[in-house]
Amino acid sequence: MDIFLAILRIVYVIIFFIAVFISLRFEMGEEYKDERGKSISNKSYGIVFPLMPLGWFLIELYDRFVDHIDYGTYKTVIWFLITGLMILHASILTVLKRKY
Repeated sequence: MDIFLAILRIVYVIIFFIAVFISLRFEMGEEYKDERGKSISNKSYGIVFPLMPLGWFLIELYDRFVDHIDYGTYKTVIWFLITGLMILHASILTVLKRKY
């Protein structure tokens, strides 16, 4: 089971790095500089970034009212929140680029 979890974490990190690459390629490319690119970027940020405080709030609610989260687990959960939002951001960018 430990090997399976290690493989899942490696796959997740690879997906995260692909998402970072997609996001940076879009933000630093020519596509971002026109009005269409800025609109796509604003829509993607408008969806993703309100989820960060919401996720943090839910983590805090769980920590305070359901079960205490130790520091190591808290760091891991926050890491998954941030990287998951980055993956979601790149996915939304990809979908909106194809849509518009």
